[in-house]
Amino acid sequence: MTAESNDAVGSAVGGKSDFRLLRYFATASLVAFVVVAVLLGYVFRTLSVDALINGYQSEHINHARIIANEMWEEHFGPLVLSVVDRPSAQLPTAPQIPALHQEVLKLLNGTRIYKIKVYDLRGRTVYSTELNQIGEDKSDNAGVINGLRGLNSSELVHQNQISSFEGELQDRDVIESYIPRYDPVTGQVSGVFEIYRDATSVLAEVGQRQWVLVAAVIALLTLLYLVVFIIVKKAQDQIIEQNQERKRAQHALALSEERWKFALEGAGDGVWDRNLQTGEVVFSKRYKEIYGFTADELENNTEAWDARVHPDDLARIEADRATYFAGEKPSYANERRMQCRDGSWKWILSRGMVVARDAQGRPLRMIGTHTDITERHEREEALRLASTVILTMDEAVTVTNMRNEIISVNPAFTVITGYFASEVIGRNPKLLASGTHSAKFYQDMWAKLTTTGNWHGEICNRRKSGNLFIEWLSIKQVRDEQGVPTHYVAVFSDISERKASEARMQHLAHFDVLTNLPNRALFSDRLRQAIAKARRDKTQLALMFMDLDRFKPVNDQLGHQVGDLLLQEVARRLLDCVRRESDTVARIGGDEFVVMLPDLETVQATTLVAEKILAALNLVFEIGEHRIHISSSIGIAIFPEHGQNENNLLKSADAAMYLAKENGRNRVQVAATASSPVQLPFA
Repeated sequence: MTAESNDAVGSAVGGKSDFRLLRYFATASLVAFVVVAVLLGYVFRTLSVDALINGYQSEHINHARIIANEMWEEHFGPLVLSVVDRPSAQLPTAPQIPALHQEVLKLLNGTRIYKIKVYDLRGRTVYSTELNQIGEDKSDNAGVINGLRGLNSSELVHQNQISSFEGELQDRDVIESYIPRYDPVTGQVSGVFEIYRDATSVLAEVGQRQWVLVAAVIALLTLLYLVVFIIVKKAQDQIIEQNQERKRAQHALALSEERWKFALEGAGDGVWDRNLQTGEVVFSKRYKEIYGFTADELENNTEAWDARVHPDDLARIEADRATYFAGEKPSYANERRMQCRDGSWKWILSRGMVVARDAQGRPLRMIGTHTDITERHEREEALRLASTVILTMDEAVTVTNMRNEIISVNPAFTVITGYFASEVIGRNPKLLASGTHSAKFYQDMWAKLTTTGNWHGEICNRRKSGNLFIEWLSIKQVRDEQGVPTHYVAVFSDISERKASEARMQHLAHFDVLTNLPNRALFSDRLRQAIAKARRDKTQLALMFMDLDRFKPVNDQLGHQVGDLLLQEVARRLLDCVRRESDTVARIGGDEFVVMLPDLETVQATTLVAEKILAALNLVFEIGEHRIHISSSIGIAIFPEHGQNENNLLKSADAAMYLAKENGRNRVQVAATASSPVQLPFA
């Protein structure tokens, strides 16, 4: 058989092998595409369900707060207290339940909540919109246990699936949430709401979107597969053609081999010449020098391919070599770590080419070079790592020279400040200054930077848009090898949202959401401080406890929205009646308000304020299209005559207020002392 016929046979065999590999590629790709599509559908459904549960839980928390605000003080709270000592079997007969049930149904009307439950601190069902469930003991229920511990919890229960919370079958897809109710005075859990939400239609819609997504992904991947298949097929044809071209060029390459080796040696590369059949390899003088061997070592040595390759690089090197030998790569080149004679490691760029093959196309001889790239690799790795860290940081980074001119910023700088790098390079960082800090602030900053080499703290700056923002800034001084300062590196993050969130949380913790008046907690703190000051200064302090007359019919007849607007208007009128900065008006619950007047000169001054309040609240309230007439009953207690501490003073004022209601409402009643009660019937 001639060499030409051998080449033809080899090409035919190679072509069959290439075709088989292409077929494997096609099958594997299609399987992978289907798996990816299914996984994407699964992930989409999982994320959608998780988002649905989290969203419903947030809504349920808000619903629970609304229900608690509307009904706990007047309905659920008294019900829980009245059945504390009752056996569970008697809970369904509690007299409050019929009226309470009607209020709940009215409150839930128009919402997507189809069922609620209320549990007491023993885990018993004290109320359920399904009345036959009242009295059930759910103390071992996981959701109730979490709620009594102060934790919100939710779960999705599919149709005909037993709920891990309820232990009951459901006839629909349901999201159950357990929301703890906190006592606004003590801050302790006083009960647990369970809220049910029908999610059947939403989950069905999620399922439909899931299948649409899977179908779209499969269609897209199929199109991608066809494009890739065509590209791979063309590449395969080109590789076959290149293999044939390479065989024709091998003879010419062998003729110029010695000149090639000489040129590589002159460039500083080490040359190796390996017999792929016997393993025998010849190394050039420069090759030996790179690894620390003498001229008489490694000569005509039979050495395994991977004798001195780093174990971590071995698999990659073998894969590169196999790919090249199979004709899938036009050239052989890779970077690896190689061990020197003394045991140390160097980074090497290895390049090579097969210069002889047998009739079947198997490689027989290969010549290549090794180039020492250790120093370059270490330098590039250090630069790449530093650059990656800076570019991927969420914090903004600014580098300035000693003239305080910006020479570099990272992408996070643009995100936070709005300035692009081209807009700030060469400029002073003071372009971000907000003007809210004094000159001394910056003088102190630079003094510390100069003496210690670093500074950190909060600072207010201005974005390109003009908006102010709060940042946490850290500046460090960079010095050269001689210790001379060369640069400053500033790293800062935007903490405006965190600061604003802290302020909002602080406000919500101390002020009533509806009226923006101080709540019970803040009022109690102010009252304690005022009593301590009055005791210290030996002055008097007045406390007014007031309750709105005829407020409940407004809520019942006109709705809670009108009731809320009425309470807001009441709050505005109370503030108009109380002018001193030291005075406090607060809403402590429902339609109950308190007014504290410290540094009281005379009792008559308090009664004048009370009379002013009575008159203001007797005026008609115009809420939308409604004209509403209400009044108030006010009880007054004076420190120290009617109470030496916060609790006693509040009790005295509360008792006086109830006495005012009993005596006909729309009046002021001063708390009774041991000697004589005082009644001031202002109408």
